[in-house]
Amino acid sequence: MKNAIKVLIWTYIVLLIFEGSFRKWFLPSLADPILIVRDPVLLVIYALALSAGIFPTNRFIVAIAALALLSTAAFVLAGNEHYLVLAYGLRVNYLHLPLIWIMGRVLDVRDVGRMGAFLLVVAIPMTLVMILQFRAPMDAFINRGVNKDEIGQIFGADGRIRPPGFFSFITGPQLFFPLCAAFFFDAIAGAKRLPWYVLIASGLAIAIALPISISRTVMLSTGIVAGVFLITLPFTSARVSSLVRPIFLLLLVVAGLSQLPIFRESIGVFMIRWDTAAGSEGPDGAWDSIVERSMGGFLTPYHFMKEAPFFGHGIGMGSNVGARLTSGEVGFTLAEEEWGKVILELGPVLGPAFILFRFVLMMWLGLKAWRALREHRQALPILIFSATAIIVLQGQWAPPTVLGFCVVGAGLLLGALNPAPANPGTIGAGNPAVPAYTEPPGRTRVPFPSDRRPPVVLRPPQSTGAPRIQRDRDGGKINRPANLISAASARLEKVLRLVVEPGGTLSSPGACSALTPETR
Repeated sequence: MKNAIKVLIWTYIVLLIFEGSFRKWFLPSLADPILIVRDPVLLVIYALALSAGIFPTNRFIVAIAALALLSTAAFVLAGNEHYLVLAYGLRVNYLHLPLIWIMGRVLDVRDVGRMGAFLLVVAIPMTLVMILQFRAPMDAFINRGVNKDEIGQIFGADGRIRPPGFFSFITGPQLFFPLCAAFFFDAIAGAKRLPWYVLIASGLAIAIALPISISRTVMLSTGIVAGVFLITLPFTSARVSSLVRPIFLLLLVVAGLSQLPIFRESIGVFMIRWDTAAGSEGPDGAWDSIVERSMGGFLTPYHFMKEAPFFGHGIGMGSNVGARLTSGEVGFTLAEEEWGKVILELGPVLGPAFILFRFVLMMWLGLKAWRALREHRQALPILIFSATAIIVLQGQWAPPTVLGFCVVGAGLLLGALNPAPANPGTIGAGNPAVPAYTEPPGRTRVPFPSDRRPPVVLRPPQSTGAPRIQRDRDGGKINRPANLISAASARLEKVLRLVVEPGGTLSSPGACSALTPETR
């Protein structure tokens, strides 16, 4: 059952990465249904987990159920009648969250490593597609948006869009590449999951994607993961010599970047974007806008609490889907910031309760990752945490891509805490996890050809000082140190001499009676 759930988790991750390609290029007429294409997979995972008895029942799940019931009651008490909006809002805030703990129960560090290797391999074609989008005109087919929108991507700088790769929008690379960076840094530190040349190619792909994206969020989020990696080195490296591998691989990546014209070109466009932000708001405008965007999400909820009705406007009303179902238009009808949207949807009491839940979840994940680093010298959990923490705390969960990376990142973190199972190839006392085989009662084991020999009889050492004489089953001496093969050959020659003459007949009628029961 666990193997089936693992396959479905793989399916969930693959759909998360490639569903945007179907919405833009292959099945644009089905863009809206594909928006929830992972939900059937999720429900099957839940059904299998319930039947196998591994569906989580911890305090977080109880809190999720309570918040979902209270959110439904607040939606009804607020006088809303758009129950499709209610269903979508419950899906956004609560439906996908139990998958975090199912992944933590089903996956182990070996499974997480394989999924991380898959992400690193996918990063190579992802960056190649982003390069094509970067150099193509804004109205090119490869830059098409959802629902056949010819100019459906966000403008970057110098007449170029912010290339989303396989995803629908730039939000995807903003979450994908920091997670890839977490596995890349863990790999160069010693986790050998990919050949070195594939690892170098993945590192080059991640490094090129940062300026190609023309997104400061991608650059800063990946930079945070790199900073955390440097902090973990004293914990994971017992000797200075262990730092040679990561430093050498990083130098190879830097040397490769310096020879690529596309990297220099993308750096120039990225700096135009940076200077544009700085010029619009003063010399330090770029950094000021980053700080304002980061801190504004924590400060604006106090303003929204004064404006929100007691029961809120209804869960799901602030999402793009909710806006389309109620007004027919797409946009932020309540607030663009996640915490402001939550408070306006759920009200000044239930909204802060849901924000508190997300804060506690983030702190709990961070504590587990820190313990793994401090007690077991495992850097991967805290690297994944550095790429996922802000999504758990303040990410906009209404877009399916953001919600998916939040759940996948937290689930991979919990899975990385589980050690790999013992090697099943060793049976018995050498491997306590695998018990020795015993025959069922009343059943006799069929002897193997190697068992058709006289059993070895262990005799206690003689107490007298006389030399020990070891005898076979017939009472004959076994002269030591005689070669076992020579002794067996001599005995076979004796038997043949008694039984068969050169012509192939018995030597005498009483010859058979001279044989022992074993030689007959």
